[in-house]
Amino acid sequence: MDAFWAKGYEATSMADLCNCTGLHKGSLYQAFGDKHKLFMDSLNHYAEKEFREVAAVAYDSDSPLENIRAMVHKITEDAGGEKGCMMVNTMVELAPHDPAICKALEAIASKRMRFMMDFIAKAQQAGEIRPELEPEKLALQLMVTLAGSAAMVKGFMPSQPLRDNIEDLIDSWV
Repeated sequence: MDAFWAKGYEATSMADLCNCTGLHKGSLYQAFGDKHKLFMDSLNHYAEKEFREVAAVAYDSDSPLENIRAMVHKITEDAGGEKGCMMVNTMVELAPHDPAICKALEAIASKRMRFMMDFIAKAQQAGEIRPELEPEKLALQLMVTLAGSAAMVKGFMPSQPLRDNIEDLIDSWV
């Protein structure tokens, strides 16, 4: 996962994969299948690990809105590293021409959308977000903003102005 995350799918060679797993090429294929299968497994592992880490902060407060902010902070903190977000990297590199990757990313995004929509609905029920706003639209706004921010922070923008922008978005819901 770390090799793919750092270099991307195309730039990660079989030699890289052998080095990081400690396996010879034949053993690598036998254990994991081909490079594409190993990448898919790595992407799914990354997505599950990242989801668990974000979900772990999702219940720290009695305030659903504060929990949304905590999740957003965790996501932006993680995506601000040198490697960026593996899912965003994959969207850019592979999704436009790899249907299997596109389908996997859609499933990952769908799960995250439902999770965020639930928190937005809870925040509305608690009177923390305006009730006339549609949770699905807000979750989509947030996901698009997070993905764009993850791409920008990897390329050329410092993370703080992007975090401030996301905070402004959430504040506009109140």
